Amino acid sequence: MIGDGTGLRITHTGSSTLHSDSSFFNLKNILCVPDIKKNLISIYQFCITNNVSIEFFPWCFLVKDLLTGVVRAQGESKGGVYEWSGFNTTSSSPTAFSISKIAPINWHFRLGHPSLPILNVIISKNELNICSMTKQFSCNACQCNKSHKLPFSISTLESHAPLEIIFSDVWTAPMYSIDGFKYYIVFIDHFTCYTWFYPLQHKSDVKPTFIRFKAIVENYFNHKSITFYSDNGGEFTALKDFFQLHGISHHTFAPHTPEHNGISKRKHQHIVETGLSLPTHTSLPQKFWSFAFSTTIYFINRMPSWSLQYFSPFELIFKKSPNHAKLCIFGCLCYPWLRSYSAHKLDVRSKPCIFLGYSLSQSAYICFDP
Repeated sequence: MIGDGTGLRITHTGSSTLHSDSSFFNLKNILCVPDIKKNLISIYQFCITNNVSIEFFPWCFLVKDLLTGVVRAQGESKGGVYEWSGFNTTSSSPTAFSISKIAPINWHFRLGHPSLPILNVIISKNELNICSMTKQFSCNACQCNKSHKLPFSISTLESHAPLEIIFSDVWTAPMYSIDGFKYYIVFIDHFTCYTWFYPLQHKSDVKPTFIRFKAIVENYFNHKSITFYSDNGGEFTALKDFFQLHGISHHTFAPHTPEHNGISKRKHQHIVETGLSLPTHTSLPQKFWSFAFSTTIYFINRMPSWSLQYFSPFELIFKKSPNHAKLCIFGCLCYPWLRSYSAHKLDVRSKPCIFLGYSLSQSAYICFDP
């Protein structure tokens, strides 16, 4: 590279010896640059290779042994340039010496901003002309355009009783369900991982749904809700006054950081993946998603989890084992007893129906008559 920042073509590299009648010097990393008309010596490289120092005067310069200070060679000053004559090289090939080495950051720019490990491999394999290998450097362009999120640390959040910490989130369906729902909301207890599921027709239904949920669960479990985690959606900020009135701390997550709400997001994934498997298995239309997701929550709450030492959320919150004997296959053919609803004695006693899940308010099944 020359003074204006441009580079010159290098055709050959090598090494040689510079010698006279009284002394000789080793020359390493010689670069042959045909476009340079004069042979130039890198002062830094020359001193390092030969263990010498160079002292400059207006009329000459002296090459001294670095340890003893003995003068080993002398050059002249001509026309504002220090010239060294009286030496021969052991090679007849043209010899050129670069004034300065190229910084690794400049090779980073030349090669199109590769990563540091790749840059070091290229420099090492091709023996590129650099000042010194580097362990790190800072490129503003790379910092601005190659940045990625740092991994989130493991949560240190702790709870010691049911309802102490509640996570919540709203999920939007791509279609209305057969019973007229477009959304659902989940409330997840941090202590037991038990999940409550409520389908919604409108997002504005979140506020009355939570108020109803809070009254039921606090009365049943005799515990107060202390902390509520959600995103910054308007359906949750509408509860601000209610939270303050009942002493509930409302914590929200920074925008575009779903990792902070990982409990709710993973629960959505679990619900949707399992919930879509149920109607697919029995070839039911997707418009039955609200029943499929509700049944999925019923299963998830009764399923042992490794994070709970293979207890189920149902066991932890109700202190008893779930009744697996009453479980049926979602979407299967069933014949509910209809005699009690017959208008007269000649009516049928049952009809072929589709099993859609479990009632949360009665010890009963939900069946659909096509």
